Amino acid sequence: MSAESSQAPPAPRFRLLLIEDSAIAASIVQSHLDAVPWQRAEVAHAETLAAGLARVKEGWDVVLLDLSLPDGEGLEVVERIRDVDAHVPIVVLTGHDDVRLAERALGASVQDYLVKRSLDADALWRAIRYAVSRQQLVTQLARTMAEARENEANLHQLIARSADGVIVLDPGGAVLFANPAAEALLGEGRLVAGRGCPVALPAGETSLELGGHTVFIDVRWVDVDWQGRPSRMALLRDVTGRRRAEELRLRLERTERLAAVGQLAAGVAHEINNPLAYVVANLELLAREIRRLSSQGAATAHLAQPLDDARHGAARVMHIVRDLGVFARSEANEAIGPTDVNAVIEGALNIVHAQIKHRARVVRELAPVSRVGGAEGRLTQVFVNLLINAAQSIREGRVADNLVEVRTRQQGREVVAEVVDSGCGVAEEHMPRLFEPFFTTKRAGEGTGLGLAICRSIVESCGGSIGISSKAGVGTCVRVRLPVWTSAEPAALPAPARDEGPARRARILVVDDEPLILRALGGLLGSSHEVVCVGSGAQAQRTLRRDAGFDVVLCDLVMQEGSGIELHEWIEAELPALADRVLFMTGGGTSEVSRRFLAAYGGRVLPKPIEPAELIRRVEALLPAKAAEPAAGT
Repeated sequence: MSAESSQAPPAPRFRLLLIEDSAIAASIVQSHLDAVPWQRAEVAHAETLAAGLARVKEGWDVVLLDLSLPDGEGLEVVERIRDVDAHVPIVVLTGHDDVRLAERALGASVQDYLVKRSLDADALWRAIRYAVSRQQLVTQLARTMAEARENEANLHQLIARSADGVIVLDPGGAVLFANPAAEALLGEGRLVAGRGCPVALPAGETSLELGGHTVFIDVRWVDVDWQGRPSRMALLRDVTGRRRAEELRLRLERTERLAAVGQLAAGVAHEINNPLAYVVANLELLAREIRRLSSQGAATAHLAQPLDDARHGAARVMHIVRDLGVFARSEANEAIGPTDVNAVIEGALNIVHAQIKHRARVVRELAPVSRVGGAEGRLTQVFVNLLINAAQSIREGRVADNLVEVRTRQQGREVVAEVVDSGCGVAEEHMPRLFEPFFTTKRAGEGTGLGLAICRSIVESCGGSIGISSKAGVGTCVRVRLPVWTSAEPAALPAPARDEGPARRARILVVDDEPLILRALGGLLGSSHEVVCVGSGAQAQRTLRRDAGFDVVLCDLVMQEGSGIELHEWIEAELPALADRVLFMTGGGTSEVSRRFLAAYGGRVLPKPIEPAELIRRVEALLPAKAAEPAAGT
């Protein structure tokens, strides 16, 4: 046998008539057709309906039809083509993702309805092949049944081999015939001759619950003459794969949007932290001044409560922003280390407070527990997701009757954390699938089906486990087990010794490009120390060249003119004795380079907004011994 004769025969060439007024759209369609090398097509292009109608009778396999033409619009275009040729297969290409229009078009004997913006080569060729195959099937069936009843055996064989399911019903709805594809699609033994069809099959795309799974079927009905009597034939195509692919695409898009929201949250947190830093600092200065005036006999009692309320509100905002920052920074490669589960849960509760408060009361039973091996950001992500799930299982408006309870306890070498709700619960048949990616019991738009799968992945990456118990109509308990951290932890540095007498005023250089932060920090530290404030890393270098006699440098990490990293590198080279007494401030939103630097630097970092007492403690912890000695002559 020659090499030529052993090769597979070439794929058949399809004759296609493209009726499309847009040259760009026509070019895109042509590129999709050319993208599949084993498929061949002869394409004729008509830019108007009139030009297309003039060529419809030329024996085309498929007409690719735009519904918005200069001389025709909508389903009227289909009707005018059907007036010329009642049988030519039509595949609609449109820019309108309109479900109702699609249903009407399919009901008007259109073979398929494709949206241009989501069109690809595979979908286009698949629609063409199905249109040709389906039209051939319908034509062959009609011709064979019309020619002679004695050919019904051949007809049955043809239908039996069809990849599409075929069901024939009598006028009363009883099954006359079902091919193997229909049996496989709807379930063996369900289609019994003489009985009614076991499922409703409306025209168009429909969903069926079969064997605990949802199957999507595209249904076409045609009137036929079967065994000498009028009947109806249903052509069934399983489109579950296509539908799942579309759902996957939409869910991935939503996941990407959620990731973008996380990045936005990190950026917003950074922008809030800077103004919040000087709000907190200035409130502390006001508190000091009120205490001073009160000690001198001034009437300040009426100011105490408003000031305390303002400080409480600022502290609440500070904690929420900080928790959002931790959540937004969670990454798959975040290092695992000793983590306080109770603190993680409190942070998660801060983040989701607004979603729970109108649905249920929150009860905390957080027992003293060991630190676990985990990544703070990723564990925060776990508990945020579990708390949101708990909130969404409870309807709004009956807070007193509903409960979200968070509990922790030590159990040997494990810490157990539970999130319990009094919500709607989960049906028993759904329980085995709760951790499957993309499985969700929520309404459309409320979930991606990825949350619990991600939670399990995170918990298992920490060496733990997660389980769920639930009862429909009663509520749900999610139980997370995490191993106690067993690696050797670095010993905490002892607090520097302090003389009981007053400390000598130290010299502190404060570097930040926010003038209001400089003013607030200068006020906080200026009552105890000599403070010099500069607005950039470059200005700090000039100041240190003139006068290197500073005890501590308090420096923002990210600035427009000379970053904190650049300033530290300069200090290491020019003033190495001062390098270990640089304390950084950051409002979050740092780059990967900055995060690596801070990790290597040893943790001398203060997150903005800075709690005043913590600022003073951290600054004085860096003071050299001479700065801690009592000042001479005081």
